[in-house]
Amino acid sequence: MIIKVEPADFFMYTVILIANLENPDPEDQEIRDYLEANELEPKYRSEGDFEGRHSESMQFGGCYLGRHAGEINLIQQRYVEEEIIVHEINRHLGDSDRPVEIPEDRREGAVAELLKTFNNESAFRKMDDGKYEVALDGEAVREAARSLLAD
Repeated sequence: MIIKVEPADFFMYTVILIANLENPDPEDQEIRDYLEANELEPKYRSEGDFEGRHSESMQFGGCYLGRHAGEINLIQQRYVEEEIIVHEINRHLGDSDRPVEIPEDRREGAVAELLKTFNNESAFRKMDDGKYEVALDGEAVREAARSLLAD
């Protein structure tokens, strides 16, 4: 889901949530569930083309969403972090002189288990410029994968 924040009237802003209806992002349903659970209704809702994709747009007033915007951002952030860690796990599995080959029929489950192990605070390291980078130990990832495959 794309989250756009745009200026509105004096000292106000608009939050627009854009969901790709053709190929939904993994976090879309959880965000929709959050909106529903908190009885948050968009001011405007429409369907149409956004960057070449059939999408749904939900527009909210910034004050109306208030603290919920932060919660929605955290939902999205959690999914993005998982995507980044899965990418790094897959990279580390093959990026070695002793790569770990996971059979295709077991790959999804194995990577999900590895994600449970490695998706934690130590997976990210703060750099000098204040940004974060993934800090997974490649050999630890490969060893955990070998243990999973041995079971």
